[in-house]
Amino acid sequence: MRQVSNNKMMMGIFAANCSGGIGCTTIPEKWQPTWENNLAIAQMADDAGLEFMLPLGRWAGYGGETDHNGISYETMTWASGLLASTKNIMAFGTVHVALINPIAAAKQMVTADHIGGGRFGLNIVCGWNMDEYGMFGVELKEHDRRYDQGAEWLEIVKRLWTEEEPFDHEGEFYSLKRARAEPKPISNPWPMLMSAGSSEAGLAFAVNNAEFLFRGVYSAERAADDIKAVRSAAGSRSGEIGVFTNAYIVCRPTGKEAEAYHHYYAVENADEGAVDTMYVGRGIRDNSNLSDEVKAELRLRIAGGNSAYPIIGDPDQVAEKIKTLSDMGFAGLAIGLVNYVEHFPYVRDEVLPRLERLGLREPFKG
Repeated sequence: MRQVSNNKMMMGIFAANCSGGIGCTTIPEKWQPTWENNLAIAQMADDAGLEFMLPLGRWAGYGGETDHNGISYETMTWASGLLASTKNIMAFGTVHVALINPIAAAKQMVTADHIGGGRFGLNIVCGWNMDEYGMFGVELKEHDRRYDQGAEWLEIVKRLWTEEEPFDHEGEFYSLKRARAEPKPISNPWPMLMSAGSSEAGLAFAVNNAEFLFRGVYSAERAADDIKAVRSAAGSRSGEIGVFTNAYIVCRPTGKEAEAYHHYYAVENADEGAVDTMYVGRGIRDNSNLSDEVKAELRLRIAGGNSAYPIIGDPDQVAEKIKTLSDMGFAGLAIGLVNYVEHFPYVRDEVLPRLERLGLREPFKG
């Protein structure tokens, strides 16, 4: 894995580009993704030494009272703006392969890479949301075929980034004549790549191409086994891949206060309509292999953090739970907060120093 940070646990901000962020809630202080707010949290995270900003690639919302995530900034434009306004932090763009021609995407990403002096990263998505693809009039291919297209798309992009002479490409998904692109990336040899494929085909694509592999945590027991499976699938590339996950953090001076706030926004004031959309659309409601208890837990995680892993407690508890993720083998954590600008300073001031004392992060020198 290319060196991004000396920290054992890299950390970043997740989903700040979308309305509501991670909290599927109706409370008045829920996240509003104005440009001013995005810039503020990116600069806060940069000044605190966090490693990355990771957006959600969304084209439509989840409905309900708030149309959760219905307002969203396009991610490569968003990343470019943040990179121009920060000093050290990486910003990822999330690209849906089937929606963007590889030549156009390669040019957009190199532009962002130059703006950030080599700090742009690519989160590559081969397709999952049929409703959003329908908006574009693009047919979502059979599951495994999406990754075949993704591999060809990425091959073209890498050639554009590295080859000096024009080339023809005649493939299964793309037919190109005299393809070329300048300038080349500042990143050597190209921007950092992230992928979140979880199926057999998705995992194979990710371990063959990505440097950061994004995996959800469904339970502490399953996560450690999942990381072992990733390492096994990666084979000789295992040492080149950092496994990341996402979590939503609710941190207060006491665990009781944290639990109370979680209940307030994710139970008492959940946007039930939007939660239903995700609960059904992600196949949870009709999954006969899940118990009612597990379904209820997953539904709460949708309301609390867009299905992310919950980390709720006082600063000591939050730091210990992050250490648990590190002990499982995770190298990076993308965090969600109900309101990034309001809640991140407490995490910065109380949790980050504890992570330093636990040996997970080093003091940031700026």
